[in-house]
Amino acid sequence: MSGFSSLNVGSQALSAAQRALDVTGQNVSNVNTEGYSRQRVQQTSRGASVVPAMWSRSDASSGGVEITGTLRIRDGFLEARAHQEHATYARLTSLGRTYTDLESTFGEPSKTGLQAQMTSFWNSWQDVANNPGDAGPTGLVLEQAKTVAGTFNGFATQLSQQWAATRDDLDTNVAEVNTLTTEVARLNDAIRSATLNGGAPNELSDQRDVLVLRVAEATGAVATRGDNGVVNLTLSGRALVNVNRSEELEVQGPTSYAPAMTPVTINWAATHQPATVAGGTLQGQLDALTAIIPGAMANLDTVAAKLAKTVNDQQAAGFDRAGNPGAPVISGTTAAALAVVLTDPSKVAASSQKRPVLNGDNAITMSAHAGETTGPNAQYRDMMVRLGVQAQSIQRRTETQQAVSGRVDSARESVAGVSLDEEMTNLVAFQHAYSASAKYITTIDATMDTLINMVR
Repeated sequence: MSGFSSLNVGSQALSAAQRALDVTGQNVSNVNTEGYSRQRVQQTSRGASVVPAMWSRSDASSGGVEITGTLRIRDGFLEARAHQEHATYARLTSLGRTYTDLESTFGEPSKTGLQAQMTSFWNSWQDVANNPGDAGPTGLVLEQAKTVAGTFNGFATQLSQQWAATRDDLDTNVAEVNTLTTEVARLNDAIRSATLNGGAPNELSDQRDVLVLRVAEATGAVATRGDNGVVNLTLSGRALVNVNRSEELEVQGPTSYAPAMTPVTINWAATHQPATVAGGTLQGQLDALTAIIPGAMANLDTVAAKLAKTVNDQQAAGFDRAGNPGAPVISGTTAAALAVVLTDPSKVAASSQKRPVLNGDNAITMSAHAGETTGPNAQYRDMMVRLGVQAQSIQRRTETQQAVSGRVDSARESVAGVSLDEEMTNLVAFQHAYSASAKYITTIDATMDTLINMVR
């Protein structure tokens, strides 16, 4: 190896050390940047020429170092696992919010809740039984009935509002997903172009992967690596993002709650065909709109219908103060429609016999409905128990999934995250490499100077 080629080796060594120092500085400066993946300079040694010459041969000395690129440290398996676990956690979190809102709506157990109000309503009939001819107790019965009916109406209104708010959130999230997938496709295009031109678009890839994780959290989409650094996204096998093209989603269905309504669906905007959302926040919201909130409303309607039928049937079995059969007290078969239609306290059927007999036997029978195992009180209590069990189950699953997601994130961070201790060590190593390379060049320069002076 000649002296000038030795200087070239030293120059390459200086460049490699300088590049390594630059990349280390980039890592340190982005230690707190969301989604940043640490980078590492890839370099390889340049060997002697392996092509034989006609009249000469290589002295087999090395040719220095060559920088082949800057590697972005990522683990594909951990990235895919993170997408899956984050999507599951996002779905459970969405379901947890739904159940929390439902429990807040009913507010049970409570001394002033619907359970207590219905109990007070049944107990008020005992006062009527003690004084069947007194207008005070019968008037209290009707007031208690109005309170219960009003609470049913209020619950129905709150559940409808919760459904509508969830529907609005679904629209917002789908619009956000469309924005994210458009940006992922744009970054894919930029990354592919840079890669084909020999560039290293590591920062663009980091930005893209942050967006990919957010799409996976929202939809449960599956990410697959393509050629030239691109990432494709699919929903149940259909492309959501394919290189530089993205497909938009849309929400179809009613925007306000109504019984027996058509279900809300997420469709492909281009074809209006259903899109299968495999998880994430969108699936949690769809579950709330199509099953959880309508299920709670249906259960509440069942209790309301049972209450109205129980009261009206027992009222019809008795006689009021005028000796007439009892008229209906409550109208409606749903929580929203429940209303007290009996306004005259004298028409409360407290007696089990016609005039001239006026007893409180029918009122006693009415009050006994409070303890029926299949009565409205028992149905409402069972409804609250089921709701509590479901909410607790979702809460436990969410806590468990949070721990699982945290472990996966920690594993990802251990691979892709920046360790300041490691970078400080690298800084020292590359600094020494740079100093040694400079010393090498100085030594070669001195050697060449001595050689030149020998022939003067």
